[in-house]
Amino acid sequence: MKGHSFVAIIVLIILFFSHPSSAYDFQYEDIWVYKGCVDLGPGEKFTIERYTIKVYSLDHDFRDASAVILIYKNNAFKKAYYVDAGPNNQVIYDNDLKIEVKKIDSGKISLVLYVHEFEKVWMLSTPKVSLLQGDVIKDGVYAVSLTNFSSNKVNISVESPNSKYENSFVLNEYKKYDNEFMVKLVYIDKSRSQAFIETYRPGKPEIEIYIDPSKSIFDSDEPLSFRMKLKNNGTITLRGTRIDIKASDRVLIEPKISLESLAPLQTVEYNIDFQIPPSATGKSISFVTDISGWDYSGNLYHRTITHEFFVNPYISITKKIIGNKSLSGKTVAFTHEKLKISIELENTNDVPIVVNIKDTVPESFQLLDTSKLEWEMLIDPHTTNEVTYIVTPTIPGNFTLGKAVAKWKDNLGTYEVMSVAPEITVNGSYIIADKSVNTGYVMEGENITVTLHVANMGDQEVFVNAYDTLPIEAHLIRGNLVWYDKLGPGENVLQSYEIFFSEAGEYVLPKFELVYTDKQMNEVRIYSNDVEIYVDKEVSSKKSDDITKITSVLNPTPGNKLTKINAAIFLVSAFFSLLCIIALIPMALVFLMRKVYN
Repeated sequence: MKGHSFVAIIVLIILFFSHPSSAYDFQYEDIWVYKGCVDLGPGEKFTIERYTIKVYSLDHDFRDASAVILIYKNNAFKKAYYVDAGPNNQVIYDNDLKIEVKKIDSGKISLVLYVHEFEKVWMLSTPKVSLLQGDVIKDGVYAVSLTNFSSNKVNISVESPNSKYENSFVLNEYKKYDNEFMVKLVYIDKSRSQAFIETYRPGKPEIEIYIDPSKSIFDSDEPLSFRMKLKNNGTITLRGTRIDIKASDRVLIEPKISLESLAPLQTVEYNIDFQIPPSATGKSISFVTDISGWDYSGNLYHRTITHEFFVNPYISITKKIIGNKSLSGKTVAFTHEKLKISIELENTNDVPIVVNIKDTVPESFQLLDTSKLEWEMLIDPHTTNEVTYIVTPTIPGNFTLGKAVAKWKDNLGTYEVMSVAPEITVNGSYIIADKSVNTGYVMEGENITVTLHVANMGDQEVFVNAYDTLPIEAHLIRGNLVWYDKLGPGENVLQSYEIFFSEAGEYVLPKFELVYTDKQMNEVRIYSNDVEIYVDKEVSSKKSDDITKITSVLNPTPGNKLTKINAAIFLVSAFFSLLCIIALIPMALVFLMRKVYN
């Protein structure tokens, strides 16, 4: 008895391992897996897995073209077949390899190849769901309903837009519809007249592409590279996978990658490298990655993704301030410190290039060793050239130096590149001086107050020495033309003195000079503005008296009014005066006649 039990156990183990798929074997099928299409001429051959197909002969003499193909397995000849594009268009060898003739034309035979495999095809679409008589559940275009119920079987109706089916099911039975839909009865609840079903659909591959660039900007002399990940997020294998990458602007070496198969949830990775020609530099380059493959039936799946990278021009320009780095990494300088600015240009092309360079700095930065920031130079292939100049900042604060610009031409057009604008923090002293007067118009001898204003707008304490001068015609009344003072950050001082001019005229009070030494021991000289003054002549006192007398005669006082008595006296006086004049006329005539006759 024990011996029989042991044998029974061994038999069960063998049966288990010979059918490992348990209750879900129905999801697997013996299928012909599509392996692609190939065009072959006489004498040509093609290998697929363990098989090799060779065209022995190709005949075009008859009305219907034909061919003889040879089958090899593991490099050993197995069988020859006569095929044509008509009735003999299909060959099955050993129930493992299927060959279909697609066409025979232009000295070539097109063959579609399949290999027999046992593979999981059907994937759960609707998990276990209950049905009462009259209930309807939908899975895509398919509608499923329970039409009849008994203790050991049920009738299930399946309806699609193009057809309608009704079948009887027993427990664990499954049926396929249109080779696109499957229903399985998984449980019968007799007490409630209820059936439980599952629905299944053929699986599909699903392509996902991930581009993982190490960076998005590349130099023109380095290979453009990125990492590509390809994943099958579907439920069945993707076969015959082909990866085509096309780039814009004539990028060289466009790789084509093929992959035998990509199983569900499998991920493969590739490092992609491109060489960039000079014509493609200085612009964005688009990479179009196209993934294609098919399922076991030959249905084509396709996915495309586009990614952009920027490639720097083959002329690159860098502007920087030499030295002056603080512990924090920032560039720091002091007012009146000499700074060396460097502009480097690199030519990664294979030909020499003539480049024009222009640069700018803030207005408060003085140029010391050049009058303008423009250069022209020839840069040899794969060479770096440098230009330098010296500036000094005059005002404290945070500044951004201008971008250096390089322009050049080649056979394809005109190009321009700009550097990054360096940033700098300027500390130190900054003294401003102003000169003013209380009035710009005076008379000879009048006093003028001159005010000198000095302010420290920087962040360091300074000692200032001021020197002023006067025109020769000016006379100092009070105050000093020379003085000194100490000014802290943000402080200012006013100094004034008085002068007068003894002669009329137009005068200019010259700029006053200010000298100080900052903490970096730089002696600095600054100057104020100058001031214009007009001095007018004084009017003399004698002329003023004469003018007063004339005015008094021409303008009698309004108190002397004309009365009747005064009028009568005036008339009488006028009469006697006129009478005297008339009496003198005869006497004058007599005198004149005597003189003539004598």
